[in-house]
Amino acid sequence: MHLLKNRYVQLFSAFFFFSFVGVMSKMAALSGFGSVKFFVFIGLQIVLLGLYALIWQQVLKKFSLVTAMACRGSVVILSLVWAMVFFQEEITLFHLIGSLVIVLGIYVVATGEPKYE
Repeated sequence: MHLLKNRYVQLFSAFFFFSFVGVMSKMAALSGFGSVKFFVFIGLQIVLLGLYALIWQQVLKKFSLVTAMACRGSVVILSLVWAMVFFQEEITLFHLIGSLVIVLGIYVVATGEPKYE
């Protein structure tokens, strides 16, 4: 349980839930407008956004807004992974280079983060 108290684990847990919103959105789009599957995926989006919002509110108590928002760039990387895993989309060298830039940016911002208690 100690790991769940780590503020970075909490922060990236919020982003993990948020990253699946895009997956559910694409699944809804592929299901045909108005079908049962369409509404199931829309409902899952709402649930995931609710979970994200609850975690995000708690995380903001522990980070500056600048750092929290900068780290949100990690959602792009998770989205690349989900696109490859769920939709067999191709990941190019440019995607990988862009992801590296995002990770470096997150590192630069996070290492300058003031300490929150």
